[in-house]
Amino acid sequence: MRRQGRPGRPLVVDVAGVSFADSSFLNVLVRLRNTRPLALQGPLTRQLRRVMELTGVLDLFDIRDRPGQAR
Repeated sequence: MRRQGRPGRPLVVDVAGVSFADSSFLNVLVRLRNTRPLALQGPLTRQLRRVMELTGVLDLFDIRDRPGQAR
């Protein structure tokens, strides 16, 4: 379920230390993104970036390499 006009600041999830991500992890991120504004605080690890690219979800997220910076 997606909310219309999601106001407010995004929830920032720190994923800089994620060394392994599978479909369950990505599913949680996508479902969370569908309920509220969401940003991923990076930098993304090689493995996480690769799995997000392969599954086509990378472009769904606001990726922040440093605090306050969005991709």
